[in-house]
Amino acid sequence: MMKTIVVAALALLLYGTSPARADDTVRMIGWVSDGHCTVDHMKEGGAACVRKCIAGATHVNPDWKPGGMVLVTEDKKVWKVDNADALWGLESQRVEINATRNDKVGSVKVVKVLSPKK
Repeated sequence: MMKTIVVAALALLLYGTSPARADDTVRMIGWVSDGHCTVDHMKEGGAACVRKCIAGATHVNPDWKPGGMVLVTEDKKVWKVDNADALWGLESQRVEINATRNDKVGSVKVVKVLSPKK
């Protein structure tokens, strides 16, 4: 009986202190940028540059590969956006989103855009 109580208490303790699950939604604030320029677009303007870098411009220069969309948080952490279509049209803008976050690979999946409104 005592062994069962100890195991149950230990399980409760470990469950209560476990890190957030991958499917938990978090609120994030950051700038929509591209994987090449990242923190350089933490200001208004430059949307055309961000779009070009997201898509790539190998027709202009073979080295200009697609950079993908990223979210750069205020602490300058760069998160790859798994579902870029959710933020398309908000390039080079400061946004507030609800997202699921994958800390292991440094990516986010946007669940909802809170501001600015599309």
